[in-house]
This record gives sequence, structure tokens and C-alpha cells, in this order.
Amino acid sequence: MSDRRRMMDIERDGLGWRKDKYDFAMQYLHDNPDQIHDAWGDPADYEGKGGELFGFVGPDWTSSSNEGRYEGTVGGTCGCLQQIRKAKEDGHDGSSGEMCMSHWPRLWEQIASDRRLPFDSCDIGLEDLPVFAEWQRKVDLMRIADGIDVDPLGAYA
Repeated sequence: MSDRRRMMDIERDGLGWRKDKYDFAMQYLHDNPDQIHDAWGDPADYEGKGGELFGFVGPDWTSSSNEGRYEGTVGGTCGCLQQIRKAKEDGHDGSSGEMCMSHWPRLWEQIASDRRLPFDSCDIGLEDLPVFAEWQRKVDLMRIADGIDVDPLGAYA
């Protein structure tokens, strides 16, 4: 089998879809499940090692300093998917707070209400990774709509 053919096989899943950075991130964490919490805790340092799944819900997935927006004002900073979920459990409404907002306010309630997302970071397991990937893909679409370049393969290219 040629190197080119082998590369094409690696880039596609069982249904023939091209794999993206979230597929590769899930595979990495399936192979290294002991690194899930570390990747959640410092997604930028774990880029290429699953951190992409736990990026912040803002223009820069690696930054905890993304400004959260609510009704046209800035009232805090963006959190990751799990932090937004936890914020709702703690009684927040997405209008303010540090590391618990979304740059795209309409996404906040959807993320916060998704019971598939664990609200305790210690509860994140292998079975939760596809949900994180699903949401990160939706957040990438918001970034693209705002004119932000999104690399579909990231560090896995």
C-alpha cells in the first residue's frame, strides 16, 4: 500500500468522512485516558494531545481571557463547555462571570442546558469526548461566521 493511500485511510473514519482535529483529539485521549483532566485543565498546552476538545467558547480557543458578551455588553470572560455547564448548575444565567460565559450568547443556554456535558471536570470520561467534539465543531462554525480562520486539522496536520 502506498504512503499516499495509507495517509488517506488515516484521515477518514469508518463512514468515509474526513477526520478533523476533534477526531484525532478523541483518539489521542482514548489511547491516553489518564491525560483527560490535564488536557481539560490546560487545553493550549495539550494542543495535539486532546486539549482541542476543551477549548474556551470564544474567538481564541486557547485563551481564558476571551471577553464574554451579553446583550451587547462585555461582562466577564468565556469558559469552556464544562465551565458553562457548571455555571448553570451554580445558578448563573450567562450574563456575567469569569470563565463561565460564551462569546456567542445564544450558544450559552444551549451549552449550559446540555445534560450530556458533565458539570464537574473530574467526571469527564472517554464516553463524554464525542459530546465535547460535537460542541467544539459548533463553536468553530461560529468562529468561521465571525471571519476567524479555523484549521480543521490543527496540530494534527
